[in-house]
Amino acid sequence: MSKNIILRSAFIAFCLIGMLVLPAAAAPATQGTPAISTADQGLKDDLWANHQQYRLQRFDLNVQQAESVLTILEKYNIDTTACQATLTTLIGKRSELEAALSARDQAKLKTVNAELRTLWQQFRKEIRDTVRDHRGKGAAGPLSALSSSGLGTLAD
Repeated sequence: MSKNIILRSAFIAFCLIGMLVLPAAAAPATQGTPAISTADQGLKDDLWANHQQYRLQRFDLNVQQAESVLTILEKYNIDTTACQATLTTLIGKRSELEAALSARDQAKLKTVNAELRTLWQQFRKEIRDTVRDHRGKGAAGPLSALSSSGLGTLAD
């Protein structure tokens, strides 16, 4: 036999043995199951804590960006009263978000996220309307500058 035929045969033999051994190795063992579930629970806890931290940091960053936009508008004597009221409502929702994340309450988290999404959309609309009203009074300033400043990405 040639060297290539021997190598091919050995490769096929290893593949066949692997196909027979892998399903048995992948079957759950009755011993050691608690250790696996403990590791899985620890992994879930770590991932959830990471998600919670990221989610709250993202919320705070969005609020900070919104406050910066309002500061800029106020600098040009643009009335931001309605926008500020919506932002205050948004800031008040942080505790609900944090509580839902801490409790890992998926239903409450879904509700809070829906409320936040609606409030951020309202905030963006109020900003656009405020700038349009200001422009309509003869003031200059492109509305597209607000979109490129990141205001369009405030959704949470």
